[in-house]
Amino acid sequence: MILGGASLYGLIAAFLSRKEASETFVTQAQLRRVMAVFVPTLLFCLAMQFLGLYVASFLMIAGFMRLVGKIALWKSLLTAFVFTAVMFVTFDIAFDVIMPKGPLEAAFGR
Repeated sequence: MILGGASLYGLIAAFLSRKEASETFVTQAQLRRVMAVFVPTLLFCLAMQFLGLYVASFLMIAGFMRLVGKIALWKSLLTAFVFTAVMFVTFDIAFDVIMPKGPLEAAFGR
């Protein structure tokens, strides 16, 4: 609610000031960087519905590290695997929280 209120305040303040922008709001390079995060995050949300949280997280982490961070493939895959395994142990085993697992759950007979 606080974030929504702050956003509404910002929109109203911008509308009431009615100043003409003297410079570009966002450059093409800035928009490209934002889209480099937004598009994979959107794809992660969509993939999670079909692949489950853990497989989608693995793919997103490995993809971000490899494509955006230009990190070596083996480091990307290892980091994604370790993070996903820690996430599984934390949520599924330690806290016993039901997370969307997609077809992976059926493959393991759960």
